[in-house]
Amino acid sequence: MRTLVLAYKYIPEDYQPNDEHNIQGVYEIERSGFTFLCLTGIRDILRPTVKHSVKQCQIAGIKVRMITGDNPITAEAIAKDCGIIRDFDKPGY
Repeated sequence: MRTLVLAYKYIPEDYQPNDEHNIQGVYEIERSGFTFLCLTGIRDILRPTVKHSVKQCQIAGIKVRMITGDNPITAEAIAKDCGIIRDFDKPGY
């Protein structure tokens, strides 16, 4: 699940960012003083045919693997959802 936080901050119309206060791509005005609005999560859902396709490949003797740039925890959850791995496939189970 991806976490999304919404907040706002009033910035005067005449505000001009100063590159001297830009530390690692963040201006001083961006560091504090925000009003929190909400915290939510977004989950990508599998296409309806994925689980069946993975199962059919496994029945045919194909070792299904997933390549992703996701966080390892997210990748593991997706692989479990679509049947690529099960809890007992992980070392330590």
